[in-house]
Amino acid sequence: MSATTLGETESESARASALLHALFSGSVTDPYPLYEELRELGDGIHWSDDMHAYAVFRYEDVRKIGSDPGLFSSDVFWQSPQSFHDPDNSEHRRFIEYNSRLFMFSDPPVHTRIRSIFRHAFTPQAIQAWRPLVEEVTAELLENYHVGDDIDIMPGFAADVPVALIAAILGVPKQKRSQFRAWSLAYALTFDPSVVGEARDQAITTTLELMDYLRELADERRAEPTDDLISLLVHTETTDGDHLQDVELLAQLTILLAAGNETTTSLIGNGLSILLDHPEARAELTADPSKLPTAIEEMLRYEAPLHFLFRKTTRETQLGDHVIPEGTVLLPSPGSANRDPRHFDNPDVFDISRPDNKHLTFFHGIHFCVGAPLARLEGAVVFEHLLKHYPDFSAGSEPALRTSHSNSPRTWKTRPVRL
Repeated sequence: MSATTLGETESESARASALLHALFSGSVTDPYPLYEELRELGDGIHWSDDMHAYAVFRYEDVRKIGSDPGLFSSDVFWQSPQSFHDPDNSEHRRFIEYNSRLFMFSDPPVHTRIRSIFRHAFTPQAIQAWRPLVEEVTAELLENYHVGDDIDIMPGFAADVPVALIAAILGVPKQKRSQFRAWSLAYALTFDPSVVGEARDQAITTTLELMDYLRELADERRAEPTDDLISLLVHTETTDGDHLQDVELLAQLTILLAAGNETTTSLIGNGLSILLDHPEARAELTADPSKLPTAIEEMLRYEAPLHFLFRKTTRETQLGDHVIPEGTVLLPSPGSANRDPRHFDNPDVFDISRPDNKHLTFFHGIHFCVGAPLARLEGAVVFEHLLKHYPDFSAGSEPALRTSHSNSPRTWKTRPVRL
């Protein structure tokens, strides 16, 4: 441990270490009781030997990290699981060449330049223009299901909807949707530190297939633009007046696919589970779908799809009661911050009418999720259709299983439901 800690006792430190080990070892399916204890131990900031970083659990501290990119750098790729690779493996090296260019792992001015190509893609007007497509794809996929069907929603509808939507928005042909889902799953595995050896090799190989396919599409759209997101991005100049290099563009397209897929899949699975546990909220939303936008915000707060981020200090600073040296890796936890009673009244209560719900699920500051408006739109449309067609859905015949390897992302491995 490299920081100076004020006021934390030896017993508190030992207890925090045990809780963190349980969190990061993948042995805990419900992290919230651990978050609650870790927020109240000392100043809510604790060193993890497993992650070689300080985990940060209180709302104000997590928000502060997002507010000051000059002090809390996002240039932490080489300290993150996404950088794990074999330098002697040519496929690994090519994968790292792409992945190291992700704008979420960059600071201004690099971050500003890369993110600027999205400035026309996710405006309120652009999002509303996509609404008919979201409605169409959702309705089309729901035609595969009928009242009374007993299905596992996770490998089915929850996964199919976001991949079909992001594929359609990017301009990918319908016949490639199933392949896109497999590619997206493989890419998500490369973000998981528990995926090693042959499993990681395969995930990287499959991800490179996705990147090669996106390169072909980008080349086609440069030559013949169409009305899709890839065409927009390849022809949009950055704020520096240039276009992204191939490796930069492909890195952003790949993360856009994965983020647009996995996060929304988690939102659908988590939201369905929450409504199963809160039938009064489900009845209220079925009777009045106009309440869905605030309900989606509460779903995102109550069960954030992503629970930990990576940052690094650029100089010595004080955070909470810790004096943290330059170059120290931090793990701010939106999942914990969203349940902090210092900021939210009754944070463990699911309240679809919660006012002024400034959760940190999409983080804060310049790294606020660029695709947040699309995720919100997808969530609102999906749940409106589900509640309209299957208002009496219930738990399925088999028990639901959380993913056990990690709480970040926090999602379901299986979520059987009877429609």
